[in-house]
Amino acid sequence: MARENRFRKPEFQEKLAKARGYERDSRLRFRWKRAAVLALILAIVYFLTVSQRFLVKTAVVSEPGPSAEQIKDVLSRMQNEHLLYVIPKNHILVLNKSSLLSEIQQELPEVRSIKIFKKKWPNGLGLALEEREPIYVWQTGAKYFLLDQDGVVFQEIPTYTPEVFSQILIVDSTVAPVKNGERLPISSILGFIEQIRKDWTTSINQTNYSHFSIPGVKSQDIFARTAIGFNVIFDLEAGPKQQLESLSLILSREIRQETYTGLSYIDLRLSDKAYYCYKDAPCAPEYATSTNPSL
Repeated sequence: MARENRFRKPEFQEKLAKARGYERDSRLRFRWKRAAVLALILAIVYFLTVSQRFLVKTAVVSEPGPSAEQIKDVLSRMQNEHLLYVIPKNHILVLNKSSLLSEIQQELPEVRSIKIFKKKWPNGLGLALEEREPIYVWQTGAKYFLLDQDGVVFQEIPTYTPEVFSQILIVDSTVAPVKNGERLPISSILGFIEQIRKDWTTSINQTNYSHFSIPGVKSQDIFARTAIGFNVIFDLEAGPKQQLESLSLILSREIRQETYTGLSYIDLRLSDKAYYCYKDAPCAPEYATSTNPSL
């Protein structure tokens, strides 16, 4: 009876009412927090997928290089492509230097790198682009392409004339097809050719080179066509300077100068000897790569 009377006391009833109110307030605060989190999620989804405010559509591009209009076309195409099926690739939060370069090179293979990449909130972009340097001309069959220092094919030449294009000509005798933007696995070949070019004038005074050719990108043989008309066959895995010294010796001591025009080739691929062949000799196929010709 005393316990029941205690429960009926005003002090107890007041505490009970406060506890019930606290429970209601806690539930209300939880609902508000959940609603706020949901609203934040919806806002993020909106700004990532629906809002146009954060989509990079134009860029300020420093000269020289592609125009701002060309970059705008790339960004427009990126807007139609999505990450995780919902986020446009040109959204300022997901757009980055590497992804933009990849997209630019699909349409503009002459772009080598992005030197400056600066985002300007909320949808601006500042760029400085590096263009490829046309150091070589790559010939395969009847087609000619500009080739840069990285071995990347980046522009087809509709009409090739040596007088217009002063770059070093490299001929792929296998006539393997190539396409713009393709990186050829020829870094060692280009390095060897550059060393030959550097040392030729100091080692050889009888004739100059006119162009180079290779029997495929995986070949170890490099052919240098001389201005006189004969080929010099080099071994990619041997030292270029040593092979040029051998060439100098054979031209000055073994072959008479008045017979240079009758030469078909000089083969320097063996370390202890060199072979040479005249055009009217049985050993005179123009490109001899699989067998060693006799004297």
